Amino acid sequence: MLLSACMTAPPAVAPAATAIPAAWRSPLPHGGNTAALAEWWGAFKDPELARLVARAEGNSPTLAQAAARRRQAEANATQARAALLPQLNANAQAQRGRNLNAVPGLSTQGSAQFNASWEIDLFGGQRAAAAAENLQAQAATSDWHAARVSLAADVAQAYVQLRLAQGHEESSELDLRFAEQITTWAREQQRAGLISASDAALLNTDRAIASAARSQWRAEAQIALQTLALLCGERAELLAADLAPPAVASTGFELRRGQPRAPTFDVNALPAQLLAQRPDVAAAHQRWLAAIQQQRSVEAQRWPQLSLGALAGESRLRVGGTSSSASMWAVGPSLSLPLFDGGQRKARAQGAQAAADEAAAALQAQWQTAVAEVEESLQRVAAGAEREREVDAVKREWEGIALRSFSQAQAGLQSGVQRNTTFRNALAAYDAVLSVRAEHALAWIRLYRSLGGGWTAADAPTNTNTAQR
Repeated sequence: MLLSACMTAPPAVAPAATAIPAAWRSPLPHGGNTAALAEWWGAFKDPELARLVARAEGNSPTLAQAAARRRQAEANATQARAALLPQLNANAQAQRGRNLNAVPGLSTQGSAQFNASWEIDLFGGQRAAAAAENLQAQAATSDWHAARVSLAADVAQAYVQLRLAQGHEESSELDLRFAEQITTWAREQQRAGLISASDAALLNTDRAIASAARSQWRAEAQIALQTLALLCGERAELLAADLAPPAVASTGFELRRGQPRAPTFDVNALPAQLLAQRPDVAAAHQRWLAAIQQQRSVEAQRWPQLSLGALAGESRLRVGGTSSSASMWAVGPSLSLPLFDGGQRKARAQGAQAAADEAAAALQAQWQTAVAEVEESLQRVAAGAEREREVDAVKREWEGIALRSFSQAQAGLQSGVQRNTTFRNALAAYDAVLSVRAEHALAWIRLYRSLGGGWTAADAPTNTNTAQR
């Protein structure tokens, strides 16, 4: 016991450079109540998004691979823990034959034996090995959670891009309709000699550009649909039926295709300690601790190994009508002392030390990457909210102009060409809103990914002023 206590290594201390900051330097969204970011997908006000994430989790081969690696690591941990317990084995055998050099006749021989062994973990090597495997199993579980977070974020990102492309497709469809009406008017004016051929050609070029834009966004929608189908593990044509948008309005200026919106809640406090909930950071930390334990296990192999063994058995021999039997038992310790191995154990210890140093450096790099990703995500969320407010104001202004133009055209105070031109300008503002809303939603998805799947309101500090600087 004294030797074991002397050989116990001090507790592992995380590298100083991995300490997380007390607060983020990026401007945090504020102005509303603290909300639970764990309910991200419901906050997007699009039920289809949450259903797609659930379908992807059920069909993803990447997630299935992570789950299989998790089960394998758990099995290895169970095996390592079992090595700490005594081992008991039983052997039995029976033979019948003729010995030509001995007493003639058939002989029957049988034996049964029990063997027990227990390696006393004098210097903690086996306990350290079991702890290392257990930490590796925890890291595999963290990897599985990281795969789930990444999959959900990928699905949400593909869905936002799909709805963005479908919205642009609808807008370009209406824009093309108005451009064709203007082109028809221009041809009539050219035949009447009221406008030049170059002016008519310029208006026809606008129509061709609108047609090309519609084709482009239609293709972008198909690409996004294929990506989403791949993530969900389903056929694209089946998914297309579920995600088909409403038809484009047959007449007038009516936009009916929606898109997921960024959450309406704001985060008025986001403590930096939440970074520890990222599964990839947790996995890096667990692998570093596992490397420390593995180093202790390898170091213990340089010292004497003590084990206890015991056996008990009986054998019986029958030749002709004569029988004989014998019993045996033995118990005792066994001590193995390494004297000379050409430096193998020392080299293994040095290799284990290098592996622990590598794991510490990987943990430090993971922390730094996580901090940078959260800072960037917060910046994008703040910028996206500001841009969305600006373009929403422009969109409302153009909607008012378009409605007045429509009323004036019906009253004969404005030509159809002027009305269609106003509609096209309003559609350009609508396109800008679509893009900015999508960028804002994608910024929230990046924040979800960078925080490892969100956070809860209970994680917020009591004094939010100290969490912002």
